[in-house]
Formats: sequence, C-alpha cells, structure tokens
Amino acid sequence: MMRFDPFREIEELTQRMDRAFSSGGAQSSRLAPPVDVHEDEQGLELTLDLPGVQPDGIQIEAENQTLTVQAERKYARSEGRTAHRVERAYGTFTRTFSVPSKYDLTKVEADFDHGTLTLRVPRSEAAQKRAISVRSGGQVAGSKTLDAGQEQAQPEANPSAETAQSE
Repeated sequence: MMRFDPFREIEELTQRMDRAFSSGGAQSSRLAPPVDVHEDEQGLELTLDLPGVQPDGIQIEAENQTLTVQAERKYARSEGRTAHRVERAYGTFTRTFSVPSKYDLTKVEADFDHGTLTLRVPRSEAAQKRAISVRSGGQVAGSKTLDAGQEQAQPEANPSAETAQSE
C-alpha cells in the first residue's frame, strides 16, 4: 500500500516546468529521484536512483526528524560539438523525507553502488520490542501468565517455590 505524498505532484510539476523553460535540458534544474521505501522490524530502508552521480557528490543531512538527500549530475558541454537531443536528466537531485520519531536518525547508514543509494535508518532503542521481567517478593520470577479465576501464576525461575506449593 502506498502512502499519499501531497508533495510528489508538486515536485513532478516543478520538474516539468524546469524542463520546459531550460534550453535543451542542459541547464541546471532540480530533480526528485525515484525512491522505494521499505520497513521491517529493524527499521526503514530507502533506495534512491542517482544515475551518473559520483559518491563524493552526495550530501545526506538528518535534522529534526527530516532526512534530506542531495546530489548533482552536471551536463558536460564540449566545444565544437552539437547536441541534437538531450533527454537525460541533469541538475540537482533533491529528496526530503519526514521520518517518524521511532527511528534513530543519528545512526543512518548509506551505501552507494552503481547509481543506487541505499539508506538504512534503524529503529530507536525506545521503540525496540523487548520482554519485561516480573518481580515477585523482590526476586525476578520470570514472565507470568494469569488465567481467569487463578490468583497468582506459578513462578518459572524459582524451583524451590514450585516444590513448596506442590507439597
């Protein structure tokens, strides 16, 4: 299921306007690269297409639950050479994501391979699922389950208590 992104249509319209008013597509313009966003129990994974971009030309910023990726692909114009058609996208690639607070932007990992940038944003420690131990009489008794009509469950971690109750 895809989430509705109200800014996606604005980005696409901006791209079309940039292309329409640039001279042959060779001028610098702002582009929103396509992205895939996946989530699992470890966190988020964002995959962006940045064709023709060098790894050292990629800027990734994380601030106030916002993740921004920016890169530039320049058009190399040579003297004495005529361009009859320029259809590939050139300019600045920019994409900004609002990341929920359950993810830790201080631990973002980025990998760039053959024009594909993969960002991994792990879940924050506070958002991790964990088991909670239950104490009984000041001792850790393990997890307990109460059935309807039963006053107290049997402790799992104290074998002497089981012997005392069964006698």
